[in-house]
Amino acid sequence: MKLYAKYVIPLSLAFVTILSSCGPSRSEVVRVADVLEVDDAVLTEGTSDTLRLGRMRQGEKVVKRLRIENACDAPIVIVRHATSCGCVVPEYERRPIPAGGSADIVFTFDSQGEYGWQMKLLDFYLSSSVRPLKIYVEAEVE
Repeated sequence: MKLYAKYVIPLSLAFVTILSSCGPSRSEVVRVADVLEVDDAVLTEGTSDTLRLGRMRQGEKVVKRLRIENACDAPIVIVRHATSCGCVVPEYERRPIPAGGSADIVFTFDSQGEYGWQMKLLDFYLSSSVRPLKIYVEAEVE
């Protein structure tokens, strides 16, 4: 019994631990927020910005927040968006952002099936905006 308790039980636990860590794993990495200020010039002329996600392994999901700060005198609303790829999914609330207020857009980039340098485009259409807000998502998938 001492031999069993001394060797078999610890070896069995180690074997189970190793097996449970094998297999496909999809990790999710959360990156810090960037800030984009929307003012009257942005609403009339449009603007673009790039979210750089850096390097990641294929199969990883990276989540990044973009804070939209309303520097206009009136509330703005993200009316709709369009994406160039289904691998980038934005999430945001469809409610007015008051003057002086802010709201977050959360981007999730799924690198499954992607390889190499990636540049994805998202257009956000804001209320009372002439041109869309263009957000590029850049990543290097290894």
